[in-house]
Order: sequence, then C-alpha cells, then structure tokens
Amino acid sequence: VPPRAALDTLQNKAHLAQLLQRLGVPMPNTRLIESPTDVSELPPSPETFYFLKPTDSQSFLARFGTKGLRVRSVEEARRRLDEVLAAGMSVVLQEYIPGSFAEHYFVDGYVDRGGTIKALFPRRRLRIYPPDFGNSTFMVSVPLAEVAGAVDTVRKVLAATAYRGIFSAEFKRDPRDGLFKLLEVNARPWWFIDFAVRAGVDVCRMAYDDALGRPVPQLDHYRVGAKCIYPYYDFFAMQPLVKQGRARWRHWPGDVLPALQPVGCWDDPLPGLVGFTRVLMAAFAHRLPGSRT
Repeated sequence: VPPRAALDTLQNKAHLAQLLQRLGVPMPNTRLIESPTDVSELPPSPETFYFLKPTDSQSFLARFGTKGLRVRSVEEARRRLDEVLAAGMSVVLQEYIPGSFAEHYFVDGYVDRGGTIKALFPRRRLRIYPPDFGNSTFMVSVPLAEVAGAVDTVRKVLAATAYRGIFSAEFKRDPRDGLFKLLEVNARPWWFIDFAVRAGVDVCRMAYDDALGRPVPQLDHYRVGAKCIYPYYDFFAMQPLVKQGRARWRHWPGDVLPALQPVGCWDDPLPGLVGFTRVLMAAFAHRLPGSRT
C-alpha cells in the first residue's frame, strides 16, 4: 500500500494542487480556499466555468451528493462556500476544463516496493454518468503513445511522493492547448480494475506478489482497443445523448454485447443477469426516451 505521506498528499486536493504547482506539470487553474475572501472574485474563464472541488471527496459526496459544486458568479461561490464551511469541510476553486467527456483519459498501473513503475494501462472515457462530475460508463484502452504527456506527469508525481501500490490517475486533454491536465490520483484500486486485469494488466497479482516480497515482473504489453461498458449506468448516460441527436438506441447493443462488463462474466453469470434485469426495468420505467431515433 502507499506510504501515509503519499496518501496525505494525493487524497487531499489542496495538497495535490500544491505538489503539481511545485512540479510544474499541467493542471487546471486552481485556487486554494482558506476563507470567504478567497472567492471575492472569479478569474476570467469565458469558455467554461469554475467549481468548488472538495479536498476530501468521500465525505463531500456523502454530504452534498456530488463531486463538485458549479459556481458561475461570486455571489453563488460565496453562498456555496458558506454551505461547505458550515458542514466542516474544505474545498479548492478549480476551473472546469472545457471539451467533451471523451477528452478524459486515465493512466492506471502499479509501483513496486523499489519505486519502479511495473505497469501502465491507459484508457479513454467514451461516455459518463452523471454528466460533468460522474463516472465512466463506457471506455476503451489506448496506446501509451497517445497519452505520452500524461504518462510523463504520472512518473513525476509518483516519484515525488515515493508512491507504492495500485494507482489510477485521471486527466483531461484541454482543447485550448492540447495538454493533458491532471485532475486527481486515486491511490487505491479503482472501479474498473477488472477491466485492466482482463486486458492483460493484473495489478492485483502485482500487489499480491509485492506484499510477499516476490519479484514483480515488468509488464510492457496489454490489449489496445479493448472496451468496457457498465450497461446499467451507460443506459442513463445514453439518454441525454439520444435526446441531443449524438447517439442512437439501435447502436447501443453493438456497444454492449462485444465489450467487457464489470459485472458480466460467463463463469459467474448471476451478477450480470441481475444487472441486465435492472437495465430492462429502468428502460420500461422511462419508456426509452428518444427511442424513435
């Protein structure tokens, strides 16, 4: 597992922002918030918006039901900040990187006890739910060369924190300058870790061997173009896209059937059947909005 100092840096968004600023790696415009006076004005950002991002994501999500609070004016920023401070929490003010959800990339992997990165697994988000501050519902593995800038940032951040263990770093490519900007680092197994395993990057086995003091082999290959979809959540991700004319329901089975699924395996079919039943129930409940297209 990661050392405590690394966790303190990576899990606290204010500490992470300070580290990224010190390293000089691409990141969203971020302001540390210590009091209401720190939101006395919003930096100009005509192409996008700013949001209050929690330093402690888990407790914030449990309290506010979202990963961030969008603000479009100083008055709104002050009002939402008062709510956050009253709940005993802290935030940073961060610019939302413009561009579609398909500009989100993840670099997952493993660092062994000697500080060597033994595996890297990059993937690109294809759909998300809920919009803006949600989780990936459809993704594809991509070549390392496609995310070279992100990989360079990952190496610098992990080295600076003396990191060890499983990690997942999230980036968004900024269409304004083409840079991969680091949003956060999950210092733990992530939601779609089985996708990496089935694509050839078994970070779980690496962690097991590393914990026992065994050699952890260097992994240089994985399946590029492998897709993973979470049908239940992707059903809801599809709805606004269909309404906007950016997707069609008749194409959805072609995405779902050949893709890997987090809860769908032939050697353990029950979770997948339950998930499929939930999709059908949701479809009937919503009467497939936009299905005519």
